[in-house]
Amino acid sequence: MPPGRAAFSAGGSAGPLLPVVGTGEWPTPMSKVGLQRSGHRDHQRFLMHDGSVRFNVSGTGWALPEQRLDNPELAARLGIDADSITERTGIVERRVASPGDSASGLGSVAAKMALERAGVDARDIDLVLLSTYTPDHLLCPTAPVLAHRVGALNAGAFDLNGACSGGVTALFTGAAMLHTGIYRRVLVVTADLTTRFIHPEDAKTALIFGDGATACLLEPVGPQTEKSWSVVGAGMGADGSGAHLFKVPAGGCVLPPSSRMGDPDSDGTIKMNGRAIFRFGVERGASLIGELCAIAGLALNEVDWVIPHQANLRIISALADRVGIPLAKWVINIQHCGNTASSSVPLAWAELMEGGRVSRGENVLLVAFGAGLTWSGIALRQL
Repeated sequence: MPPGRAAFSAGGSAGPLLPVVGTGEWPTPMSKVGLQRSGHRDHQRFLMHDGSVRFNVSGTGWALPEQRLDNPELAARLGIDADSITERTGIVERRVASPGDSASGLGSVAAKMALERAGVDARDIDLVLLSTYTPDHLLCPTAPVLAHRVGALNAGAFDLNGACSGGVTALFTGAAMLHTGIYRRVLVVTADLTTRFIHPEDAKTALIFGDGATACLLEPVGPQTEKSWSVVGAGMGADGSGAHLFKVPAGGCVLPPSSRMGDPDSDGTIKMNGRAIFRFGVERGASLIGELCAIAGLALNEVDWVIPHQANLRIISALADRVGIPLAKWVINIQHCGNTASSSVPLAWAELMEGGRVSRGENVLLVAFGAGLTWSGIALRQL
């Protein structure tokens, strides 16, 4: 078995994980990842659950901009072949926010949809969590604005920025908040307008990203609850030595906003090392899935669904091949949405639930990775 691949037993159960060995452009810490005495890897910590962390998703919602950017239009702009875009990314079209859209705007549309479907008044919401790396303003946070637009006037609200892994992190944070008993209704929202930060002629980013928002209302499990979810494992990690692989240099306190951001080739647009991000997604995603299965006591053949970050179809396919879970078990919607950052996993999860495709007792893995570098995963069981 080549170095860096997760080792699994012939029976399908997760076996010991080999060290993830990086090459080329990988930061030094990535090449030293290995099992520690504590059972944890460098840069990440996994939590085993007894199933007591349970929640009910009483309503889901989403918002995708009306404007569609298909491959022929994008190919004409970039001077490339339209079919090659599909071959490279698996994406047919992506949604692009209009000038009047915002994170709070798209997020509030998704949130209102979730509340309407749940039959819950916004004033009864206790907490609003917003995952975004494209806030309305550098200062102040966007979650309070979103809560106001929704009418959640009695709720606390704060932002989470986990980049593309933020949706999974926000979901786990919401479930943990609910588990404390302090909060009874937690509204988890994701909203990212990545296209606002893309150089129009940068194929590495223009081909991939789309805009969108999602929302789900989490409530405690009660006697009338028909279906609920149990957290059987969770983990997240970070490795700041890879922060340079995907970032917008300007806009923070290191390089404050200035007129330089008006130039599309300035530090105000996304700079991405696509090759390194690809390796990170496959290698870290594989170790994340292996660890989740191990702590949840799941053999690979007991995993019914995998919902990965919709980064690129090639990454998803390579990840499926790496871990040995058939691609038919992976929920993929990148074809018509593009990479919607922190909204990608929640959107695919909502589609899975809406389609009634999950049965009681089935195990679902939510796996995400993103800039920072960050990664987050949850192993859920449908009850």
